Amino acid sequence: MVKSDQPRINAVVLAGATNEGKLKEASPERWEALIELNGKPLIRHSLDPLLAAKSIDRIVIVGPVEELKKALAGLDVDIIPPTGDMFDNVIVGCRHLAQTGDGKKGLALVSTADIPLITPDIVDNLVKACLDRGGEAFYPMATRETMEAKFPGTKRTYGTLREGTLTGGNLFVVNGEVLERVAPKAKALIEARKNPLKMAMAAGLIFVIRLVLGRLTVKELEGYVGRKFGFQGRVIIVPWAEIGIDVDKPADLELVRAYLAARGN
Repeated sequence: MVKSDQPRINAVVLAGATNEGKLKEASPERWEALIELNGKPLIRHSLDPLLAAKSIDRIVIVGPVEELKKALAGLDVDIIPPTGDMFDNVIVGCRHLAQTGDGKKGLALVSTADIPLITPDIVDNLVKACLDRGGEAFYPMATRETMEAKFPGTKRTYGTLREGTLTGGNLFVVNGEVLERVAPKAKALIEARKNPLKMAMAAGLIFVIRLVLGRLTVKELEGYVGRKFGFQGRVIIVPWAEIGIDVDKPADLELVRAYLAARGN
């Protein structure tokens, strides 16, 4: 793998989801990451850009070890078994990278195994944007306009800040030590997301009201994260619609099949 002298970070790829949701209608594969997409497993479309990116050093995949070893034979990656939910799997991935490296967790790019439209340039530019901004955790978001211009008619989950109507990306950058420290609070917030009363108790009533009404700015959101969780969180508004396209239902699979075929993949 040829890399440049630019700053690099490690990567954790989450591939432990079993195929028990809507994608089961499209494929009998036991693991979502191994669903066939244009001649190769879904995970290869997400993994290959990381392997080619100049900003990525070592990669660990958290998922079914034997199945992934067979599907990814010959690739320069580590594979470890999943241990729990997304937070737990990111944490064990960061721990593995530290234990098999210099002992320091540091920043890591976290990717799901179902974002097949990303490219090495997107990865490199995102890492650069995060390192230039400075902080301990970075969440890229794309505007509805960006998404609709590239993929008109796609259904995504959006939230509104004063800067616009935004959807979250499926790549993010985080310091593993920070994630371990804030995991209990973050999990409580996620678990409360479908219960308005619990959400208000976990996040704070005024914050929730302003968020729902779209009155928060990016800076205010970052400030809230800092006060609530005790780390420097950053929102990165990006121009790449590809980071917002994941595959979790048959319609997504057909969309990316057509797009990749048109792109020559």
